[in-house]
Amino acid sequence: MVLASMLMIFNFSEESGEQSAETSGGVIKDVLGVFMPEEEITDEVVEKHQYPFRKVAHFGIFMLLGFCLANAFRNTIKLNLIYTYLISFGSVILYASFDEIHQALSINRGPSFKDVLIDSLGGLIGVCLFALMIYLLDMLINRKIRH
Repeated sequence: MVLASMLMIFNFSEESGEQSAETSGGVIKDVLGVFMPEEEITDEVVEKHQYPFRKVAHFGIFMLLGFCLANAFRNTIKLNLIYTYLISFGSVILYASFDEIHQALSINRGPSFKDVLIDSLGGLIGVCLFALMIYLLDMLINRKIRH
């Protein structure tokens, strides 16, 4: 899952600004189609939702990466859980930075520190969700053993 998440991010980063806008525009139309009649979904409406949608997508895909990294590191390296989660979060920050450098070098889209922050926050939430899941599962298992 880690590799699949990273490849998905890498492939999205390969898109030019126009391709990326077209991809997200199609998804925005589909999402808006659930909430409003199709005839009301104009190019202006799609354009208005473009920026926040793209930032939420950045956040979400890096949240998935953070979750998957925490799972992978927890199951492969035998460190204290805090260190495992810190390494996972650090890996997300490195990959978010790499993603921006990759965009700047391969398709001349300028790197954005704001995107690194959004991506990193998404990764942090993913790691925290994984940690919460493990905590709750441990509590549930320990509760069943005691009873």
